[in-house]
Amino acid sequence: MTRYVIDRNSPRSSKAKSHFADPSLTKFNPLIAGRAIVDGLEYLKNRLEWSGTKIANTLHLAPNTVNTWLKNRNVPMSHSSLHPDVQAIIHLLAIHRSLEAMFDDPANQRAWLSTKHPELNGVPEKLMSESFEGLIFIRQYLDYVRGRGA
Repeated sequence: MTRYVIDRNSPRSSKAKSHFADPSLTKFNPLIAGRAIVDGLEYLKNRLEWSGTKIANTLHLAPNTVNTWLKNRNVPMSHSSLHPDVQAIIHLLAIHRSLEAMFDDPANQRAWLSTKHPELNGVPEKLMSESFEGLIFIRQYLDYVRGRGA
């Protein structure tokens, strides 16, 4: 007869403690969040070959602000509710995520962003840099296209 022993500390055990149940581990940490956002911006910057200034213009932020965040490797955050600046960054990162899913080659991602698309009535980079609404519009369009299997 085989006897099984349940290890209550094992991650496979339904009785195992989850780190999500520990409030001290799930508490919002602005330093970790700010660094994670910079990591995303650095990845986007390198893949698309964009400067900090181009990112700032797309986000409708002062170039000095974005370049300082990148240099300090932190986007200052005081609490978990997202400031409009952070919301804009998240929209831009979501756009890049969609482009990464659609095109393996960053050159194709850059081409998509810089080419006029009749269904958009314009060039995505230009639309994004014209207004915050343009940034959201491009994100929504790419989410829609990806949802249809592009």
